[in-house]
Amino acid sequence: MFAVTKKHCDITGFEALNHDVFRVRLRLESTDHDNMHFHAGQYLDLCLPEGKKASFSIASAPDQGRDLELHIRQVPGSEFNAMILDHLRTQSAVDVELPKGTSCLDAYGVDTKTRFIFAAASTGFAQIKSMVEHLLANQVGNPIDIYWGARVEADIYLEKLPEQWAHEHANVRFVPVVSEPDNSPGWEGRTGLMPDVLAAELQQVDEHLAVYACGSPGMVHALVDRLEEKGVAEAQIHSDVFAWAPRPAKTASV
Repeated sequence: MFAVTKKHCDITGFEALNHDVFRVRLRLESTDHDNMHFHAGQYLDLCLPEGKKASFSIASAPDQGRDLELHIRQVPGSEFNAMILDHLRTQSAVDVELPKGTSCLDAYGVDTKTRFIFAAASTGFAQIKSMVEHLLANQVGNPIDIYWGARVEADIYLEKLPEQWAHEHANVRFVPVVSEPDNSPGWEGRTGLMPDVLAAELQQVDEHLAVYACGSPGMVHALVDRLEEKGVAEAQIHSDVFAWAPRPAKTASV
């Protein structure tokens, strides 16, 4: 693992990806000549005014060197969220602390037998994007299934990107899932809760399966429950959620 350090970044881009998600592009200071600064799937802390910090998954692959990408959702009614977005929209630079998180991977250490499932909700796609792009950049041919759950179709952004991965790479499959199809006119894809859809479609369970879950504690815990019913061990499911929101203990049945 890389040591956590504080670095200065230029803010090189700020754009809307859909109705409430923004892509922020950062570039690490040019005095930093290291090629790799983090492992795919790790996150960073933005160092904001008054000593405040905010954590966001790094959406870019480490193979991109000094260029970093974040996906930040606008949260109505949150003054802190509004301050973060205003700073990134109006300022030219920001300090960051990176890398953080242990739910990550390194293409050079991947076992050729491993089968990957990446499961995201909302902007959890950022973490998945980093890991998948890192695997593909290093020509890892292991099976990769990507499940992305959203409340409505409008909440999914950059969907053309995973569609392109699946089109260009025979080992990649992309499954978007909408939980409220009645509010998504014209939606023809999978419907329901993403953990349920993933569990229903999972055909083969063995020690070579590796699941990376990116989303809220509720989603991640629900996914663990559903996959355990299919025979997937909790140790095969990787998520940063486990570090700050441990899975509630199950009450023994009488």
